[in-house]
Amino acid sequence: MRVVSKEGWRIAAGAVALTAMMGPALAQDVTTIRVLNWQPGGPDYWTQLVAAFEKANPDVKVELETVPFDRYPSVQGPYIATKSGPDVMENNAGLELFDRRSAYVQLPEDVLAAAGDLITYSGGCLNYDTTQPCYGLPFGYQGNVMYYNKAVLTEAGLDAANPPRTWDEMDAACTAVKAIGKTCLAHGMTGVFPAYWNFPEVARNFLTEDDMRAIMAGKLPWTDPKMVSILEAMASIGTTRGWINSSSPSISMLPDGADIFQSGNAAFASTIIADAVNWAAFGKALGDENVGAMSWPVLVADAPLAHSFSGTESSVFGVTPWSTKQEAGFKFVKFVAGVENANLLASVAGGISLNKNVDPNALPKSQALAQIQEIIKTPTLHVGVLLSGQEADALARGWQEVTLGTLSVADWTAQMQTALEESPS
Repeated sequence: MRVVSKEGWRIAAGAVALTAMMGPALAQDVTTIRVLNWQPGGPDYWTQLVAAFEKANPDVKVELETVPFDRYPSVQGPYIATKSGPDVMENNAGLELFDRRSAYVQLPEDVLAAAGDLITYSGGCLNYDTTQPCYGLPFGYQGNVMYYNKAVLTEAGLDAANPPRTWDEMDAACTAVKAIGKTCLAHGMTGVFPAYWNFPEVARNFLTEDDMRAIMAGKLPWTDPKMVSILEAMASIGTTRGWINSSSPSISMLPDGADIFQSGNAAFASTIIADAVNWAAFGKALGDENVGAMSWPVLVADAPLAHSFSGTESSVFGVTPWSTKQEAGFKFVKFVAGVENANLLASVAGGISLNKNVDPNALPKSQALAQIQEIIKTPTLHVGVLLSGQEADALARGWQEVTLGTLSVADWTAQMQTALEESPS
């Protein structure tokens, strides 16, 4: 038995007391990372996501910088220009990400391995090719649908069980809805929403998948008759057809346009299936029994993609090259793509996860969700995310001006062509 002197006991006791006072800080340093995001899925989901991540990674603390989606590029741009700011950033998959790839570190192999459980992750990789450099991992499946309020359709004397399937039927429905003093299609044009939520649904009436890949490669000019037809049809929505609210050119789809629909003052809303204002949010506001989901009405009946679903990975998260905390940032990126977050996305946000191991029981029961699950069975490329950032911006600005009557479609076409030619991709 070892004998300890009184002096030894005093030293040992002091060490124990010091350890008790210092606690976990001595045992484990904590790294704080800053994450720039637009909070897809809503604040409740993000609160739970961060809590789950920090529980699984007690050595990392997350500090969120949340920016509204329509303002996101204006906040992210200065960070990229100054090569400073967040450790992790969110970005739309596709050419917008590729345009900004200098702001992201190429994913190392151990991080990319987390993508093995995803249905697809090509939208985070250059040219949608997983053999090329990848700059971020996605977490949800995304795409466009049109929601409808059955109560408003019934009030307007329409058959809520059979919403419009063609543009002519939509014209007739809008006439009936406006006759009862309500908006037909709740809509907002500011920001990049038109490029991602509306343009693809019109474009499917005129383009093939080969055309879409030509757009991605910058080989289909906006002066092509197909592209001009798309712009003409989009212009008619707010001019000759008059489907949308008069405030559309001056408001954003989130939250303003969606609020018109959620308040019960519109029959239709063109948004997305997940990760933002979606079927779950609309069902909560209007009652699940009043919310339906449908594909956009068809303009060209025999178009090969007219009845297809514009689907893509949702936004991706990547790590910035200027970050001094990249290891902690990569932990966050992997967690976002993982199954624990997949179950949170499904159960809390009503999102549709890309993770193949998501718990089916985490998906809520909803008629609109059931309709969406049928719609997504015939996917095609999402041509909106194939546009460069310059084209997306020009598309929104031009649509605003055309709807206000201050720009012709011909001039809008010329502006789009200029944006294409100036695109770095």
